[in-house]
Amino acid sequence: MNELFDFIKTDDNEFNPRLFDFNREYKNLIVSIIKNCPEFSHIDSRRIAVSYSPAKTNSKYGLQAKIYPLRFEGGASEKIERGYRFKLQPLFHDGEEIFYLIAFCVPRFLNLGKAEKLETIAHELFHISPRFNGDIRRLSGGGKSAHGSSKDIYDKFMEKIVQRYLYSSDRPALPKFLEFDYKKLKQVFLEIKFTKLKVPKILVEKLEH
Repeated sequence: MNELFDFIKTDDNEFNPRLFDFNREYKNLIVSIIKNCPEFSHIDSRRIAVSYSPAKTNSKYGLQAKIYPLRFEGGASEKIERGYRFKLQPLFHDGEEIFYLIAFCVPRFLNLGKAEKLETIAHELFHISPRFNGDIRRLSGGGKSAHGSSKDIYDKFMEKIVQRYLYSSDRPALPKFLEFDYKKLKQVFLEIKFTKLKVPKILVEKLEH
């Protein structure tokens, strides 16, 4: 990929057809959502990193994104279970230790509409623990604790968050790239840059009796 290209916004918010840095632009969007949605006021955006995962098919159906919490339950960096110690390797990015890694499935995620992209981001951000300790938010509902007792109710709540964000007079202007699918992005920009961050491994150590 030609690193000489750089992505530049002009004063009138039009795009220069150079490089679109997916990780950087979507991280900036996530920062804006966190700042403008009270549901995410507990989140420190410096400790969130953006990555991507190649979609296995071109179908619009399937996983759009996934959040990786980089701590065990309660924010612990290690746990002992059944005679083994499990420890998570730390992840550092841009000078910060990362607590959550959000990977978007490309190009499937990019082929969503504007509101659907925002709902996907909100969906992943809401999984973050209210304590912002590297653990996930745990809702009531047994085995479905990630989404509560009903994923439909969870999704409708995400829609409400996004609609309030879209119609807020306080938020900054939405970036134009939200309206572009993957094909349009390739037409508008000379280069599209994706950076894949490795999900930290869980180190396993057998304990002596």
